Amino acid sequence: MTLLEAARDLLVPARCAGCATTGEWLCQACRDECEPRTLPSGGSPRLRIRGAGSFEGGLREAIHRFKYGAERGLSAELGALVASLVARDLAAGTPLDALVPVPLHVTRRTERGYDQAALLAASVAVRTGLPLVPALRRIRGGHPQVRLGRAARAENVGGAFVACAGSLRGLRVALVDDVATTGATLRAAAATTRAAGARAARAYVIAVDD
Repeated sequence: MTLLEAARDLLVPARCAGCATTGEWLCQACRDECEPRTLPSGGSPRLRIRGAGSFEGGLREAIHRFKYGAERGLSAELGALVASLVARDLAAGTPLDALVPVPLHVTRRTERGYDQAALLAASVAVRTGLPLVPALRRIRGGHPQVRLGRAARAENVGGAFVACAGSLRGLRVALVDDVATTGATLRAAAATTRAAGARAARAYVIAVDD
């Protein structure tokens, strides 16, 4: 965070992206409206993708402000939504060893000034106690997924990620990203984690947009 951004956050009060109430970037009332979603695990490899809500209404606005409006303060509230999903699975006996953010390409990260998935995953790590392992690197920028159809999305992210051999050996990883539409990006990331030795992969996002 730059000094200018820090000063802005001190001078400009947080305002809920969902209802404009001051005091929080996403108020508890708006968070309570979120209904967890699961994206059908089609495609290859098959992957369970869980979202804290649907990509609509206040949650959609919050994600847009977080990704494109430089409102990094939303990482805490949005991360809390994702953390609740992870915590429920842990409590239900789902074994998870590490959180792995799905990274932006360095060019996109430089343009934006931050990587939203990394901020989310860091917030989830604080709340769940799971270690954060930024093992993936995106080597292909491709076109923004939002502009592409279902088939083109899968082609666009093919071979997009790499990880050091053995860097995830034996780990059961929880991939963290912001939005899942077809799941193509998350499946490509999951395939790379398995190539790096992961025993299993699941995915958690703020919202499902299907």
